[in-house]
Amino acid sequence: MSTKISEKLTEKLEGTSASDLLDVIIELHPHAESAAATDTLSRSEKVAALKEAYARNVAPVEEAVREAGGEVTGHAWINQTVRARVPADRVKELSEHERVAVLDAPHPIEAE
Repeated sequence: MSTKISEKLTEKLEGTSASDLLDVIIELHPHAESAAATDTLSRSEKVAALKEAYARNVAPVEEAVREAGGEVTGHAWINQTVRARVPADRVKELSEHERVAVLDAPHPIEAE
């Protein structure tokens, strides 16, 4: 299995058929322009610039999700992730996309 696929998602894949739709969290590689170009901006300008950079960075991944027969179900620009529902047999293919850093199964955030 791809090193970009989390252990939790790998376990989930083992118990599904190829056509089952799985909810996944796709973590993107940080985009180079995201932080560097925002040093001299105000807070609101910085947020707008980061959201815009995220939109450009996520667009090819959204397209890959659709081409895999899936659908995008949510975005989180602040942590550079997108939530999607994809066929189980296309998860590995999606993990090979150049902008994808990690594919994980959704899970609640827990306090340390």
